[in-house]
Amino acid sequence: MAVFSLSTLLQNVPPGSRALTAALLAFSLLLFFLRLRTGLGFGTASAVQFPWLVIVPGASFWYPWTLLTSSFCESSILEFLVSIVSLPLAARYLERQWGAIELFKFAAVVLAGSNIIAWGLQLLLFGVFRKEVLIWGIQFHGLQALQTAFLVAFTQLIPEHQVQVLSGAVKIRVKDLPMLYVTVSNVMCLLGYTSPWILIQFGWLISWAYLRFFKVNESGLRGDRSEAFAFVNWFPPFAHKPVQFISTTLFNLFVKLRVVQPWSGGDYADLESASVNGQAPAHSSARAEAERRRAMALKALDQRLSANKGSGSRTTDLQRSDSTKSSGSAAAAAASHESTAPLLSDTTSAGAGSTSASASIPTVVFEAPSEDLPSEKESK
Repeated sequence: MAVFSLSTLLQNVPPGSRALTAALLAFSLLLFFLRLRTGLGFGTASAVQFPWLVIVPGASFWYPWTLLTSSFCESSILEFLVSIVSLPLAARYLERQWGAIELFKFAAVVLAGSNIIAWGLQLLLFGVFRKEVLIWGIQFHGLQALQTAFLVAFTQLIPEHQVQVLSGAVKIRVKDLPMLYVTVSNVMCLLGYTSPWILIQFGWLISWAYLRFFKVNESGLRGDRSEAFAFVNWFPPFAHKPVQFISTTLFNLFVKLRVVQPWSGGDYADLESASVNGQAPAHSSARAEAERRRAMALKALDQRLSANKGSGSRTTDLQRSDSTKSSGSAAAAAASHESTAPLLSDTTSAGAGSTSASASIPTVVFEAPSEDLPSEKESK
């Protein structure tokens, strides 16, 4: 009989994910008790009385720490339940892939950046419409931006995995989830619920830009250079041309402002446009990206094999080469005369009168996706 153990559950969550979950629990409970004690109720607008805890655009100038603390304050039971379940599950996976330091850095960039943009947007709207409710009657809070950022990170790592809902009745690919979340955000914003739903859009943009251009990957290169992670691929095919024009224009602008660097055999690949100064990106970047993705696939497979090792018989060592020579056991070598078991071949050879065959070693060949490999014209 399985026994639920809180200590076992906590041990399965890495320390970085535990810290983020503890911050969510602490700040949300603090906001709950403050609203309960003051008798302000639990309406959405009641949190504006605490500009030192959540972001109130007209009053939080003196509390810069709210750029982070506001994100860990959930003002409703439903928001809190969604965050307290999704945060440790998503953060645990990313922490095992990236490490705790990179997870904290990613969360800080997304949360602070999203809140700064939302804050500035409200000040801009106030300057145009001159309505005090735009800066005094609204507050930004919650982990919606980070939740969207986690989905973007999953799109980069496991884009073709499927999420099954209602016992498999509905299947959604991981790479489709961010835009589904952004679509919900657009609908809620059009209905007038700007806070906190607009944070989803900012979290999507900032997380993609960080992963695309700035995050150092395992190969030591900055960003994700694969064409599959280009900004235009977030949109349906009929919108590719206008989106590519906008993204290329912004990319060239940011290059001039030295926010990002163009591809010149260095840190960044310009896959938002076809070329830079008429020169196509070197195919070495695509090969490096293919190697990185293959290494990640091998790492994930090794983890899965090690997890299933105790439930069945001992798994033989996995060979990661295109072809290997097999070696028979000592008893089989004595019974047969120099018999071999070639791998990755359509035919097998056996000696006359030999009845024993050497044990074959399973071989897995990982190939990079076709879009990551250089074309024949580039290779020439």
